[in-house]
Amino acid sequence: MAAGSMMLIQETEMEVFDMELTKQSSETALQNKEVRTLLEDNERLKADLASFEITTKVLAEANTQRDGLVDKIAHLDETAESLRVECSDLKGENLKLNSETEEAVKAGVENFRNQFEFTTNYENLQAFFVNFGAQQVLSELKEQHPNLDLSTIEIDYTTPDEAEEAVDQPPADGN
Repeated sequence: MAAGSMMLIQETEMEVFDMELTKQSSETALQNKEVRTLLEDNERLKADLASFEITTKVLAEANTQRDGLVDKIAHLDETAESLRVECSDLKGENLKLNSETEEAVKAGVENFRNQFEFTTNYENLQAFFVNFGAQQVLSELKEQHPNLDLSTIEIDYTTPDEAEEAVDQPPADGN
């Protein structure tokens, strides 16, 4: 029995060895599958990492551009504010000039009315300017020669046409 039991032990050991071999083969196949899965995951992660690095570079460049735009916007805001202040100043100056212009127009109208106060003494504007010129000459004479007595000089409110008619007509007293 010893030979039969040895055989049986050898067969059992062979079966155990075959089972261990099958088990190791299965474990190796499983490990190979896990290694392949890990390698595939590794490749996918490398691709994701490369994509992430590209995205990071793009974002860094976008941030740089954004910072440049923020600086430009800040500069434009400062410029806009200075233009608003300048515009406000110009509006104030415009209002002041409009007020001064209105005052000058009022003064000019008043001056015109004061100078032409006696226009009712004339039949037309031409006569006024002739006599106005004569008045200007007399006032200039008064300024230049204050001792000269000009009280005897009277200004005749006649027009040049009336003056010609007066020359053409004989005197009213019959001479």
